[in-house]
Amino acid sequence: MIHALDVVLGEAAKFHKPGENFTAPGYVTTANTKRLLKQHLKITGGKVVTRFPPEPNGKHDGVTYLRYDDTNPEKEEERFFTAIKEMVEWLGFKPYKITYASDYFVELYELALKLVRLGLAYVCHQKPEELKGFNVLPSPWRDRPMEESLRLFEDMRKGKIQEGIATLRMKFIMDDGKQDPVAYRIKMTPHHRTGNKWCIYPTYDFTHCLCDSIENITHSLCTKEFQNRRSAYYWLCNVLGVYCPVQWEYGRLNFNYTVVSKRKILRLIQEGIVSDWDDPRLFTLTALRRRGFPPEAINAFCEKIGVTTAQTTLDPSTLESFVRVKLNEQAPR
Repeated sequence: MIHALDVVLGEAAKFHKPGENFTAPGYVTTANTKRLLKQHLKITGGKVVTRFPPEPNGKHDGVTYLRYDDTNPEKEEERFFTAIKEMVEWLGFKPYKITYASDYFVELYELALKLVRLGLAYVCHQKPEELKGFNVLPSPWRDRPMEESLRLFEDMRKGKIQEGIATLRMKFIMDDGKQDPVAYRIKMTPHHRTGNKWCIYPTYDFTHCLCDSIENITHSLCTKEFQNRRSAYYWLCNVLGVYCPVQWEYGRLNFNYTVVSKRKILRLIQEGIVSDWDDPRLFTLTALRRRGFPPEAINAFCEKIGVTTAQTTLDPSTLESFVRVKLNEQAPR
């Protein structure tokens, strides 16, 4: 008999136990999997380790990293790093550790060199606009000699090649048909933490899974739009011979009569329609805090609706009902 909860949760109802990654749907094993999982369990002690707040520290006997994906120096502002930490703490949670993708730039660079030496990455000179969309022409540099790609990648790192002239691409076809995703690109903008030390930066597709591996994450949680990148996640860890976590996807939560998309909110700010991320008309956490929503009400709301693989759209009154309950408990009489 199939329970209703299992239907709603789908794959999320079958979360694997630490060290049993191979039982997760779609997980890819190699000859090294057993050895790497044994090493992983020795490091984590069998605890659940995630990198998505809030932390699951009591119920699942685990820890949660708060990791900033600071791989694009052109778009990063210090105030957003501070704001994210403030929001997590305002909700009543304390991350196990706060880390940055930039903490691992050296390790990521060494892994990129290894990928080139394995013949699974190459330096490409197609222009950025030529790599957009799903009808990208095959790269004429895909079969260039490994030694040549190593030399050019080193030139990229040393700043000898201008921005937009070269990228490092992985030899892999994504689930959506996109061929050879970019692993590294050149950006001459100084980084907020590393300054001018680096002028090449890894992409999400390269960084995400490898940082998870380095931090021994057991359950890597992300939204459904990253589902078609799951195979690339497993492929990269496995070909590099490193521990491979399990990626789990969940559906987004939307509200009627408002927008919660970061891209859409940013456009509203840029066009002067709203003042900033804490504009009271928005449903961002910082906006809800400004409106006086108690953090306990937001936590109760999230616990009640749960996490599902289906995209959910609710009326704002659903959240407001939890606010009324909490204010009735707290308001002086």
